[in-house]
Amino acid sequence: MGDSIAVAPMAVAQVSVAPTAPAAPAPVATPPIVATPAGPAPMVPVPQAVYVADFIAVPANAPESGLLARLRDALHAHAASHDAGLVAQAVVQRLNHMGLAARYLASGEPPPVQGWLIGGVFHLQSAAESAAAPDGPASVTDALGAEVSVTVADLEHSADTPFAVIGAPPRTMSATGQSSTWHPVLVPARLAFERADRNAAVAALARQIADAVAGNMTTLRQADAQAIAP
Repeated sequence: MGDSIAVAPMAVAQVSVAPTAPAAPAPVATPPIVATPAGPAPMVPVPQAVYVADFIAVPANAPESGLLARLRDALHAHAASHDAGLVAQAVVQRLNHMGLAARYLASGEPPPVQGWLIGGVFHLQSAAESAAAPDGPASVTDALGAEVSVTVADLEHSADTPFAVIGAPPRTMSATGQSSTWHPVLVPARLAFERADRNAAVAALARQIADAVAGNMTTLRQADAQAIAP
């Protein structure tokens, strides 16, 4: 019992641990940037009714100001000729035939509060008209021919300020005299009243105008929305 127990010394091996760099975080995949497709341009609904007023005949010797100013002045200063009234009624018939509800707005008849109002200006081309008095009566029948500009206004917002002009003759476009506050959309089209058989000329022009209105309906609806946007 008195024997002592010898304990052999334990060999301790020294292990050196090399410091390791922290693991880099795994890269996060970035989704590709996809361009957001632009939405459709705003537009107003198709008008429930389209009203066509008598067109205006402007003498060939009218002041050579900008086209927009000439349209504005003509709409307030001149009376429609007999043939210009016939064209308006023919346009109504053509529009109705194409499925657009249209009605003729007689001279002096107050416009409704909703719908579109279509009017127009005859730019007469005639030596006889050039010699006439500036404020004298203008007649499409007496002219050799006429270029035509059609105006489209939204009756719910401004019957006196069209939001679009169809058939604006490019050669009469000039900055001189144009209103800085009136910027209608210009829809290019060649609308001409050719001196020929009267009934044929009226029917041909009415077809041109109705086709231009119906064929540019999307553009006109966008122009209307742009005009009334705040």
